[in-house]
Amino acid sequence: MTNVRGNSLRVNRKTVISDKEFQEMLNRAEEITDKFFRLRALACLCVLRLTGKRREEIARLEMNDVKIENNLLNLTFTLEKKRKKKVLTSQSTKAIPLMDPLVKPIINFHEYLTLLKPSPKFFFPRMKSVFGHNIMILDCHISGRQLFNIVRSLSQEVWLHLFRETVASDVVKSDPTIIGAFRVQRRLDLDDYRTGFNYVRRFASDVIQRELKELQENAQA
Repeated sequence: MTNVRGNSLRVNRKTVISDKEFQEMLNRAEEITDKFFRLRALACLCVLRLTGKRREEIARLEMNDVKIENNLLNLTFTLEKKRKKKVLTSQSTKAIPLMDPLVKPIINFHEYLTLLKPSPKFFFPRMKSVFGHNIMILDCHISGRQLFNIVRSLSQEVWLHLFRETVASDVVKSDPTIIGAFRVQRRLDLDDYRTGFNYVRRFASDVIQRELKELQENAQA
């Protein structure tokens, strides 16, 4: 079944995720009663916001892919792409300073999983409901659809790829030049630099929309 409302939202929305909007999602995640699901939701949001990685890469994160070295949190992502009936695998590591406030929820969830005996293989393990009880499947990772559901439960206005566009926007804000497009390519591990220019265009649209909104609000004041 086609999600008509979701598709319409993606077409009509012209802005990336604001700091206020993201904080509201974090606040909703904090309200989750079950400790595992609360920590998982917070970690999921922070990984998405810090890296903008694809859902498949986040789903495949293993416990060993999350490491602290030299005051940095290193997240190593694995990407599989099909090319002429072959599967090509590549890895990329994102290093994030421990002082970043979004790092702590990721570390907290990792420490929680480490204390489980036995601990899961994947950072976001799959959960299965059996007779009303949630059972963790230790050697299976969460699906992309389940990641989508986590995000959607915290905001009806946000989808996974919007985080990718938001991270790209961060890059372009710091360097709104042609070089910024290439920085986006490197940050998001894009195959084609031209995709980076699409994110530059999205950022420009975002700036224009926010300026128009401010003008309208000032005119009504």
